Amino acid sequence: MPTECGFLIGQDYALELFYRESWLDERLKYDRRRFKDKTEIALHESYTNFLWHPDTFMPNAIASKNPQKQSISHRSLLRLSETGHVLYSRRISIVAECPMDLTLFPFDSQVCKLGIESYGYTADQVRYVWSHDNKKPLVLHMIRLPDFAIKEAYVTSHTEIYATGNYSRLYVCFVFTRSSGFCFLQLIVPSTAVVITSWVSLWMESETEFQDMISIILAITFLIFSYNEMMPRVSYIKAMDVYLGVCFMIVFLSLIKLAFVKFMRQRLKLKNEASLVSGVFPAMKFASNMLPHIEANNVSAQATPSAVFDSPILSRSQIGSYAAISIGEVGAHCPHHVVELSGKGYQTRSLKNVLRKWEFDEKSMRKFHWISQMVFFFGFVSFCMFYFLVYPNLHIDTLDSECAKEKAEWFADIL
Repeated sequence: MPTECGFLIGQDYALELFYRESWLDERLKYDRRRFKDKTEIALHESYTNFLWHPDTFMPNAIASKNPQKQSISHRSLLRLSETGHVLYSRRISIVAECPMDLTLFPFDSQVCKLGIESYGYTADQVRYVWSHDNKKPLVLHMIRLPDFAIKEAYVTSHTEIYATGNYSRLYVCFVFTRSSGFCFLQLIVPSTAVVITSWVSLWMESETEFQDMISIILAITFLIFSYNEMMPRVSYIKAMDVYLGVCFMIVFLSLIKLAFVKFMRQRLKLKNEASLVSGVFPAMKFASNMLPHIEANNVSAQATPSAVFDSPILSRSQIGSYAAISIGEVGAHCPHHVVELSGKGYQTRSLKNVLRKWEFDEKSMRKFHWISQMVFFFGFVSFCMFYFLVYPNLHIDTLDSECAKEKAEWFADIL
């Protein structure tokens, strides 16, 4: 009858229980008339050192606390009946191993078992059976777990075959379903908030810097590392890994999209500046035709730059160090080259290289921005619906053959 059960995210669990076993020893029969008509005699626990008792052990226990002398919390009871039946009851603390399959974490269910058998007596000498009288062999009282809810518990029996012989073994099987509230509050909600924050940053793209997006990526990375620290190291992918991985991928793609949108804005700005430079050519052509008349009137050549470039596009402060340049005949239609003026001379660069062969406008850029945001939003919503509604049912739980429900002899009452 377990009284307390402790379960953590690991490969073991702790159990506090009252363990009761009885056996028949015909050598201990007595005449009750000699003991004031008592059908049962209560013996001190020290009498266990003088009576035969089975060498019971729990094969999957990795730590235990047995009754100690003068112990208040872990005492034992020894009772003898007139028919020679001996009842031995004690409270023990067990830490037992429980190999877990965390593929569906945090939607997983775990089956943990506790084995009971004799260490030295074979099955033909000592056979363990569950009590089938009016008292149920397993009763659970007030089981409270922080991460799990106990779904059911039952008992089975089995014969283990070793090199030293066949041994009778009993199993107590516990079925736990995980309470995902902790993971939901500590992992799912923060990671979802990080994803939504990255979307808000994208909608405010004109005010968002790369440092902001990198901070968001660092936040989701911190969540992933914190989650991995509290989980056991396994070689397979867990359901929580899938969710955090998708959140990280969306945030990373949002950063790439931000870089692409800023690149498009930069190209569009460069295209607009190139259009403004193209508008300078008619004025420059007119100034080139006026140069011979200016020289004929003995006008100082130093005044030429201010006369040539006296335009609203180029200010005097920008051309103070420029020299007079004679511009040849330029086509009256669309110019084919952009002229870059400098104090040391001039250079020409193809306008096609400036635009980098990408032709787009403000409307197409806004359209791309809106469509990509909708793809991110509906894609993540669809993934969440699949993750919370479909993903937990994709895998079938594989129960231990020794804890198959078909072999259950008794189901416990969970109080």
